[in-house]
Amino acid sequence: MTGRRNPLRATAVLTSALLVACSQPDVTEVSDAQLGTASLAILDGEPASSAKYAAVGALVFVIPEVGVVDVFCSGTLVGKKALVTARHCTPSIDFALANGLNPSFALGPDAFNPAQLIPITSYVAAPPAPGKEKGLLLDGGRDVAVAYLASAPTGIKPVKLGQFDHDMLGTQFKIAGFGIFEFAGTYGQRFAGRATARALRGRWYELLFGGDYDAYLEWYFTDSAAALPSDEEAKEWWKIYRLENKYELLAGGLPGEAVGCNGDSGGPLLRGTSASNMTIYGVSFAVEATFSTVCGLGGGYLVFNRKMLDFVKDAL
Repeated sequence: MTGRRNPLRATAVLTSALLVACSQPDVTEVSDAQLGTASLAILDGEPASSAKYAAVGALVFVIPEVGVVDVFCSGTLVGKKALVTARHCTPSIDFALANGLNPSFALGPDAFNPAQLIPITSYVAAPPAPGKEKGLLLDGGRDVAVAYLASAPTGIKPVKLGQFDHDMLGTQFKIAGFGIFEFAGTYGQRFAGRATARALRGRWYELLFGGDYDAYLEWYFTDSAAALPSDEEAKEWWKIYRLENKYELLAGGLPGEAVGCNGDSGGPLLRGTSASNMTIYGVSFAVEATFSTVCGLGGGYLVFNRKMLDFVKDAL
């Protein structure tokens, strides 16, 4: 992840790599009338202890003699013994397997006191965008992976898989995960909130600030957690970073809405009213880091278009 957006891992460290300029797709935005409003607080949403979110778990490091020692990502049960998460979470799985930390899937509302704790044995990750596209969020888009479990969770129904279509822009989804939900940095509890699907294409900052360059500059020079203040870099950020057309979605961060934070990578973009009809349409992978709200401007989601949905189904 570049220093512009924060990968949603509890142990992530911001970097400052610059991407070179590239051609941009046209901006697709949703009108204020389409967006509507939501009642949940930004960042933290609300505790999600009900059975409705039972399939949403935490990816954790486990020391056998100690138990869960850290949360590094979130994920969702999508098969009898398989979960979907973000591809950039998989190096942490590799690290754990190589260092005796036992990567596991913690189920229940508290990742540090899980109702079920099941080892992760392996995974398959989607390949990044082909060619040498520049300016995409993270490392080339298509940030999704399927991880496999040593055994099937007991009494938990996997969520359904759904295809995200363009006509879902303007729709409110639920997001859930085990990341930071207080400015103090507390994490490991499952929270959920509402997030409106805002755009499937366009320049990242132009979308975040509704095309208002002056508002962007005010944020860049006062509230960006990753900026190296300069007019040149500000102009470069505005022009370069973008969503991969039809693969990546900007969602959440509107007034009153929730947005993911560190530890929420791989958490789901959901619709449904109960565990029996809950459907996942994508996974959380990035937010814009700020000083004032930590992760408050909006989130990036890899969506299950036809190609990514086929990848997950094939992996299952």
